[in-house]
Amino acid sequence: MDFSEGRLEDALWQLQSLNEKWGGADFRILNDLAVVAFRLGRVGEAAGYFLQAHRQQAEAGELLIDNLVEAVKGLSAESSLEVGNQVTISSSQASEWLAQWLGDSASALHADAQRLSDAQWASVLFDSVAGKPFNGHLLPAFIGEDAQRMFVGSSGVAALQEAQRFMQVLLAQLSKHGLSLSDDSVAVDFGSGWGRYTRFMLKYVHPDNLYGLEVNQGMVEHCRKAFGMANFLKVGTLPPCPLRSGMVDLVFGYSVFSHLAPHCADAWIAEFARVTKPGALVLMTTQGRSFIDFCRDVRESGDRSHPWFISLAKAFADSEQAFRDYDVGQFLHFGEGQYGGTYGESLIPRGYIERCWGRYFDLVDFIDDRQVLPQALFVLRRNSLVCAA
Repeated sequence: MDFSEGRLEDALWQLQSLNEKWGGADFRILNDLAVVAFRLGRVGEAAGYFLQAHRQQAEAGELLIDNLVEAVKGLSAESSLEVGNQVTISSSQASEWLAQWLGDSASALHADAQRLSDAQWASVLFDSVAGKPFNGHLLPAFIGEDAQRMFVGSSGVAALQEAQRFMQVLLAQLSKHGLSLSDDSVAVDFGSGWGRYTRFMLKYVHPDNLYGLEVNQGMVEHCRKAFGMANFLKVGTLPPCPLRSGMVDLVFGYSVFSHLAPHCADAWIAEFARVTKPGALVLMTTQGRSFIDFCRDVRESGDRSHPWFISLAKAFADSEQAFRDYDVGQFLHFGEGQYGGTYGESLIPRGYIERCWGRYFDLVDFIDDRQVLPQALFVLRRNSLVCAA
């Protein structure tokens, strides 16, 4: 994919070809054209595309982020800046609105966020739940609270506080293993959802080098508009992904490998090996050993008040055998055919990781402590012994 490899001019040309093919009738293409044009510094062209996208999507529902819409809706058609053959922008208002838009860009936000401590940045993000700006910047917008809870089990400040806990561990792990993040670092949020963790990373990684991989197309579209970044990429339940080989310094994800079936997890580990540089880190969570007890407690309680509990009551029904299997390094997975058999509840022990993924990665840390995180964390460092196919 040209955009994911930094070839913005090529990406713009391809999107313009697609837009012409569809007669300007697909607001998703128009939105991506706007984001790429904006990243190229063509703010007038970007504003025109956003206006067209907003008009096209009026019948499909409000998916475009309001602050971007308002930034271009305020440009009346008095005179002079013509974008394509369809949109004319007022020169008298363009400077004010586009200056505000540039000030709200992900890059400008990143520059200001870098000046804050980790705790100050978290506080800014917590305040953004209520729409509070930061230094004139509008922070990435949120999906509705019910939709947030559907994806992560919580919403608003509580959801961000959970994310902060993981980010604290992630940053500590980077320091422990000698990896520091800079504007040249390339980081990937695997299973980026509605951008709960990606927004934290805006302080540490330049937006041009920050990617989200997500299976849900609606969440990809939301994040592209919420962040003003087109490098949220739709992936399938199985690889490949659009990133080029050997470009990534960090891959992270919370509560993703805790659901992947063995063949799916193995495939993504091989894909991470392809896209990472030697020495890069991969940090993922999986369910810990105590999850076997949790499933047993749900089963014995008779509590079926939540759909998840109904599934958990069936999982790892022979608890003692499950403990034995886990302790000898077997990948434990219970699923009911979701997403083509790739999804369920998963426990990936240290022994399995070392035995099955050691071809590509060294296991440099494995933390299964509920005082640290609600799930177990494994930390992999990309070795240089074997090149991934």
